Amino acid sequence: MIRFGAWSTTLGLAAGFGALIAVLLLTASVNRSANRLLAALLAVATLRLMPYVIGYAGFYDAYPWLSFAPFDLGLATGPLLYLYVRRLATPALPPRWGWHFLPAALDFAYNAWAFALPIAAKERWHDDVHRPWIEPVEAAAALVSLGIYLGAAIRFSRRYRRWLAEHVSDHDVHRQPWIGTVLAALSLWLAVGVGFEIVDRFVRDLNYFDRFPQYLAFAAIVLWLGLEGWRHASHRFPPLSERVTLSAATRAAAAAASPETVPTPMEPARDWSALATQWLAEIEAAGWWREPGLTLEQVARRLGTNESYVSRAFNAGAGRNFNFAVNALRVHAVQQALASGDARGVLAIALECGFSSKASFNRVFLAHAGASPTAWKAAQIAEIRASSEI
Repeated sequence: MIRFGAWSTTLGLAAGFGALIAVLLLTASVNRSANRLLAALLAVATLRLMPYVIGYAGFYDAYPWLSFAPFDLGLATGPLLYLYVRRLATPALPPRWGWHFLPAALDFAYNAWAFALPIAAKERWHDDVHRPWIEPVEAAAALVSLGIYLGAAIRFSRRYRRWLAEHVSDHDVHRQPWIGTVLAALSLWLAVGVGFEIVDRFVRDLNYFDRFPQYLAFAAIVLWLGLEGWRHASHRFPPLSERVTLSAATRAAAAAASPETVPTPMEPARDWSALATQWLAEIEAAGWWREPGLTLEQVARRLGTNESYVSRAFNAGAGRNFNFAVNALRVHAVQQALASGDARGVLAIALECGFSSKASFNRVFLAHAGASPTAWKAAQIAEIRASSEI
């Protein structure tokens, strides 16, 4: 008898919500490729709930032919996570990205084959082969795969944050916790899965009903990912250039290995300190620093050179990176306006000077001036008053 009780209804509502958000993400007009990967990730997570949604409702008892229905695509979770995080921050997916899904495709083909067996053969296969031999391998492979791809996604995320700090003047705006939220959600998914598998294999066999807390946790993660994923679906992250990043890393390694640059016939010696001074003066005179979201790539193009040279000039020649140098110009301009008695609000001045948000401005100003904008302004007023009384 089919009956949706509290357990099946709870999981069913989470699955329905996940499916709805997945469909909405497919229709998003911004970040289309990345949002489609997130939609696929939500769909895989939602399908993972389905055997328990219909199982607790009695479908498998009423329709035994449903066994082996290929709902569980756990081997696709890790690749989808990794490719989604990469696609948020890069202009395109990596070459031959489809091969990441080969294990998931093979597992799906196996379950589809078993699902097509006659019921009697299906039950024998489940009891004699699948349950004792294949099911443990499937569960372990899915967890190992997720762990490997999760580690790769975390490493990429850290590298991207370092790149942002070096190449984007308002990188604080893009440090919102969405990528961290995705990684945290899938880390929790992995921890819950590993915990229940350890109990099942080494403590006691877990039956269908013992697994409810595990799938309740999965349902909560689906809700969390769906809500936050839709909320951040339209945020554009500055695209990381793999070619430029690798080139800069290679040059940095070469510079570290040989501190004194030896000129070659193809590349004469450069005075990086002089170049940094010259280029910083050009940036200041042209007023490019007033542009929110100014990037190293844009500045290099306007200066008629490449990112590697500009980055090296600031780091080796000026002793500070591009982001710090540009924000120093912005903070100095704000200080000049505040000291001159500009009647406008601090935030209005900050936005005019190239800061893109109040939070970003406050963090950068504190880092450069050693005090908050309000405290710095109050100190200037007090200093002026003290000078006038002398």
